[in-house]
Amino acid sequence: MTTQAQEAAHKAAVAISEGTRQTALGAAKAAYNNTPAAWPAYNAAVLAADSAHLRAVIASAVANGLDGPRQTLHDLTGSWV
Repeated sequence: MTTQAQEAAHKAAVAISEGTRQTALGAAKAAYNNTPAAWPAYNAAVLAADSAHLRAVIASAVANGLDGPRQTLHDLTGSWV
């Protein structure tokens, strides 16, 4: 069973990771010039930001004795870690 402190620490880590994700997505969108040639780089940046966020959530969950979204990460990247 997890404690309130573990849950609070996890929520804080997820919030920080989401802020980092939003910053990365903003940078990707700013660099994207709406052309077909720019799409692969934009898509790769979005996938990288999402993957990094999910890995941070999983790491925090493990550190705090919670279950993380491993299936979501696998669906996004094809990797379980």
